[in-house]
Amino acid sequence: MFAQERNSQLAYRYFQDKEYEAASGIFNELYQTSKSKSYFTYYITCLLKLENYTKAEKAVKKEIRTYPDDKVFQIELGYIYKISGEVNKANKQYNKTIENIIPNKREYITVANALRGKGEHELAIKTYEQGRKILKQEHLFHFEIANILMFQRNFTQMLDEYMIALSVTPEILQQIQNQLQSALSQDINSDLNQILKTKLISQVQNSKNNIVFKELLLWYYTQKKQFDLAFSLAQSIDLIKNNGGEKLSLLAKIAMDNKDYLIAQQCYKLIIEKGTKSKYYNNALIGELESIHLSLESNIETKLKDWQALSEAYTSYFKSIKDINQSIHTLIRFANLSAFKLKAIGKATSLLNTALEGRNVKQSDKANIKLELADITLLDNKKWDAILLYSQIEQKNKNNPIGYEAKLKKAKVSYYLGELDWAKAQLNVLKGSTSKLIANDALDLSQLISDNTTLDSTYSAMKYFAEVDLLIFQDQVDSAKIMLNGFFKRFPGHSLSDEVHYRIYEIHHSQQHYQEAINELNIIIKEHPYENLAAKALYKQAKLFELQDRISESGINYKKIIVDYPESIYSVEARERYTNIRNSNSQ
Repeated sequence: MFAQERNSQLAYRYFQDKEYEAASGIFNELYQTSKSKSYFTYYITCLLKLENYTKAEKAVKKEIRTYPDDKVFQIELGYIYKISGEVNKANKQYNKTIENIIPNKREYITVANALRGKGEHELAIKTYEQGRKILKQEHLFHFEIANILMFQRNFTQMLDEYMIALSVTPEILQQIQNQLQSALSQDINSDLNQILKTKLISQVQNSKNNIVFKELLLWYYTQKKQFDLAFSLAQSIDLIKNNGGEKLSLLAKIAMDNKDYLIAQQCYKLIIEKGTKSKYYNNALIGELESIHLSLESNIETKLKDWQALSEAYTSYFKSIKDINQSIHTLIRFANLSAFKLKAIGKATSLLNTALEGRNVKQSDKANIKLELADITLLDNKKWDAILLYSQIEQKNKNNPIGYEAKLKKAKVSYYLGELDWAKAQLNVLKGSTSKLIANDALDLSQLISDNTTLDSTYSAMKYFAEVDLLIFQDQVDSAKIMLNGFFKRFPGHSLSDEVHYRIYEIHHSQQHYQEAINELNIIIKEHPYENLAAKALYKQAKLFELQDRISESGINYKKIIVDYPESIYSVEARERYTNIRNSNSQ
């Protein structure tokens, strides 16, 4: 067995190195020993590469005599004829093989696949059509023919075949969706996109009793992120199926993942209106709260009263349920809102401690609850208590994501405390974390410390900056702004200057002081063009320009990123946005 595996590897290596003579001999020996068709195919391919057509023909004919019912060898013979230039002889062999297929569905599929493997797509379609006729089943092989037509980019006929297949066998909807998803991902010129949309709308209008076409159109709208159109279809399908809101529930999750919180909320509201008889009712209650929460977080114009209204909705929800264990994530979100948005730290702490004392709370849930509790403890400026909580989580969750997250947060507290060497040591360990996000965060903070302490043995500027970061975490932005503005007088010309300007930009942006935010970014761009933040500042400033409808200025920034910072992580999106701006201007 070991010798065969070694010979197999050797044969493949010879083949890859185009040493076909050496490879052919080993492949032939392997085939004679194992009778694996894969080895035989490679053997024949080697002979054809060597233009030894006579030997190849002789080898295949021998196998045909041994296995007369195996049509794959007969297709191989036709292929040899074609490669050697005997096209008529090849076609005759192919057609003879198709005509003599044993009347069996599996046989027709085998021959068609063999023909496809040789690039004979039209003959493969002919094989399937012959199968329909001989087997007297007019709706056989629609799916298989459609797959061939997809390869040929004959999208109109492909869709015709898929639609027939779907009308006959609705159970293959998922398979068709998978095939179409693959085709759409490769549809660079959007040739398929419009044809598919038109076809699906037509099918829905003309086949009102066949709900499967509505489901496929719903899938299409979801793929294209046209959630408003998808919403109407999901609602219609759920009404027809009377399934409690299954499609609305799925759409809500996808819409929320794509930041379309309004559609998500509309979906959840309709499910909630169905009442407890819907099995999606409780998930909809939770989903609606989460979609509102995410919407408020993403909206820079969110006011205190909006958070207060959401807090009331959370309170109402928790009064209505009996088992808190089914809503741990929602409870954590409520506690976070209470502490960070409404400054009700006592209320948030009480919520979390009560949950920790509950029965049957899973260990993973306890860890998440305690992690939020540690964050709120740090918000309350109890730094050593927060470190203790983070340490407890880390100890009980070694080598898993929440343990790594706790370790990262503990390292950040050390950083806030000015214990920079200890913080950096912890961060360096986390660079190897299996979580890419945590590893990147650890790398960024470690790099920040390293880059800005090399020439400052007292670490005074870095410690000052770390204090500011803690104030920002605690949402004491006015105090943070005062310290940031005082940095330049206290540490003139320090390497942290660009980072300080960036923190000031972030504060202005959060307060919707957009011109001041633009000005801070401009200082980074003009005075620190060789620092890591330069490309990021250009990108963020371009986004602010777009927000103010200053499109030409944003275009200048995107072009500068492309030209001056081609290796930046922002260069790909900058190129895409710059192209869009140019195209818009040319219209």
